[in-house]
Amino acid sequence: MFKSLYIRIAVYTIIVMVFSALVSFLITNVYYHVYLKENNDAKIMRTLKEAKAFEMNDGPKYSSDYFKHLGDMNYQILTVNKHGHKQFYGEPFRKDNISQHAISQVLHNKDYHGIKNQPYKLFVTGFFENVTSNTVGVKFTTHNQEFAVFMRPDIGKTFSEFRVFLAVLITLLLVISITLVILSTYAIIKPVKQLKRSTELMMRGNFSTPIKVTRKDELGTLQYRFDTMRQSLKELDSMRQHFVQNVSHEIKTPLTHIHQLLDKLTFTTKKEEQAYYVDEIYRITTQLSELTKELLLLSELDNGSHLSFNDKVKLNNLLTDIVRHERFATEQKGITIMSDLADINYVGNERLLHQAFQNLITNGIKYSVEYGIIDLSLKENADAITFTIKNEGNVIDKQTQQHIFERFYKVSNHDNSNGLGLAIAKTIIELHNGHIAVNSEDDATIFTITLPHTK
Repeated sequence: MFKSLYIRIAVYTIIVMVFSALVSFLITNVYYHVYLKENNDAKIMRTLKEAKAFEMNDGPKYSSDYFKHLGDMNYQILTVNKHGHKQFYGEPFRKDNISQHAISQVLHNKDYHGIKNQPYKLFVTGFFENVTSNTVGVKFTTHNQEFAVFMRPDIGKTFSEFRVFLAVLITLLLVISITLVILSTYAIIKPVKQLKRSTELMMRGNFSTPIKVTRKDELGTLQYRFDTMRQSLKELDSMRQHFVQNVSHEIKTPLTHIHQLLDKLTFTTKKEEQAYYVDEIYRITTQLSELTKELLLLSELDNGSHLSFNDKVKLNNLLTDIVRHERFATEQKGITIMSDLADINYVGNERLLHQAFQNLITNGIKYSVEYGIIDLSLKENADAITFTIKNEGNVIDKQTQQHIFERFYKVSNHDNSNGLGLAIAKTIIELHNGHIAVNSEDDATIFTITLPHTK
């Protein structure tokens, strides 16, 4: 039953209410015994002595009618003569427990303070204890006899109407409080249940059901954060599916091609054709190997919490090494690389930076026109470090520029690349808190990398 948060909050609140009422009662009881009991005793004793003095003005002639009159004034009275005969006036006491010693004490003209001396009881408020020992007593004397008179207020009569009012008030208070607790608990639990249903849907792979923000408090913030998480998971799931489809396509197509080439290689006897098929198979397997390496690198970048960015790198030397490594490719196309590289030290991940810059340079060589010029520039100012690569070639339209850094994106279906190079470069630069942008116009394309200064 208590597995439900709704029931648990309601029960806990009711328990707190009952516990608070109990503690309040105990504190009130202690307060009465410590601070009020003595004053209450003195006040009732003063009333009794005033009643005695008032009657003595006409001479000591106390009669049963006089005590009945006091009883009608909401007092409970016990009279005891020297022979031990007791007479009660007003409402009856719940219990007659006054001691013989107390009676004898009063008959010997010593006042009795039973209210002040009433012992403390944990769950009984002394003010309401309707027993003869919880009274005050004095000695009354008439012409005929002496007797002890014990008196206390008749709480039942004094508070009879108030007691009904108090009972109704407490009952309504409890009913209304419990009702409001249940309703308020439901109002609190309702968005939690909504979040529970939404998480169950997300566990089953359904990220399309929106989470409505119904509040402006912390729960509303939680709803908003959950909905934001849902949207992120939806995008991530879409990217995952798209990624799987692209990887499957990138692997399936060359494998199919290899299978066809192997079939042809099996049935051909011409050495020239055999050599051609072997070269094609080698080229395709090389592409598959590169694809596998890039996929592994992407996986490493996506789970990059373990990556270190503490290498001291001379960016100009790193770029010079890449250009030297790509000399064969540039010579094949007759491309000239012009470089203006400032001497800049940087702290980052040297292996990843090498990969990012190499991807941009090889991309520039690949899409540059024959006998074209590629300009490399590395500069530093007060704000940042800037690297640009400009190559001559076909202009990239605005629509393509918006998607060029996406994974597996290809400018055309005839492009034999796997569409991961620029995506990898972008991810690496962003891991270094940098930014990469592209601009293509006037038969030239410029990629710009901006990196923050490092210590």
